[in-house]
Formats: sequence, structure tokens, C-alpha cells
Amino acid sequence: MSALNNRNDSAGNIHDRPIDQTPYWHIERARIGNTREVPVELVMNGKPVARKNIVADGSIQDVSFDASVERSSWLAMRILGSSHTNPIFVLMGGKPIRASRQSTQWCLAAVNQCWTQKAPKISKAELTDAQTAYDHAREVYTKLIAECAQ
Repeated sequence: MSALNNRNDSAGNIHDRPIDQTPYWHIERARIGNTREVPVELVMNGKPVARKNIVADGSIQDVSFDASVERSSWLAMRILGSSHTNPIFVLMGGKPIRASRQSTQWCLAAVNQCWTQKAPKISKAELTDAQTAYDHAREVYTKLIAECAQ
């Protein structure tokens, strides 16, 4: 019997654990059922646009996708629950990347949340400069939100 078909508690439990329990990113989370297969996705601007299953056996494998890129975008590959590449940036027509209004709104909300946690711990001598920096970030994200087509 293969090691996968006879998974011990540690491997089997990882696959079945709720997403908010450690380890958060592990290949066992990505496996399809009791197989060694995992889905590799092409992600464009935060959304999966293509998918292929591969056997996760520790070997190096070539994976390619055909995808239509119609505007400046970022692309990455991921095995959801296990791994994610850094993005590559595709610029078209000299236009900047404006992935999505929702993504940019999330970034603005993250800046605001970060400020609520950091501001009380910033020294009075540095508070004005910090406020200026956070206000600048808010202005940038607000401008980007307005530039997003969707």
C-alpha cells in the first residue's frame, strides 16, 4: 500500500483541517481526494483563469497555460492551500495595472486597519509624520480605486 493511500494522522489530518488551523499552507491541503494530484491554477489579477492537475510527487514539472491577456495585468501560478508564485507583470499599451476595484478597496481597508493598530504605539514626536504617510497611502489607494474599470 502506498504511503499516500495509508496516510498517517499527520498527513490525513492536514488535508481535513479547517483552513484557519495550522499548517495554513501545506501540499496535503491541496490534494484532490486521496490522490497525489493537485490543481495548479493560473491567476490573473487575483482570479483563477486556467487550471491543470499535476501529480505532486516532488519532481520538477513543466506547466504551461494559454490565456488571453487583454489589459495590463499581473499573473501568478498557485496550488491553492499549498504554494503561490510571485507575480509577473504584463504591461499593455503603456497602461498601468489596475487589477480590480475590490482588490484596491481591500488595500485601502488594510491601510486603515494598520493605522488603528499602529497609531497608539507611535511616539508623539513621530505621530505627525506617520499620519502624513498613512494619509498619503489613503490618497493613492483612493485615486487607484477611481481608475479601476471593474
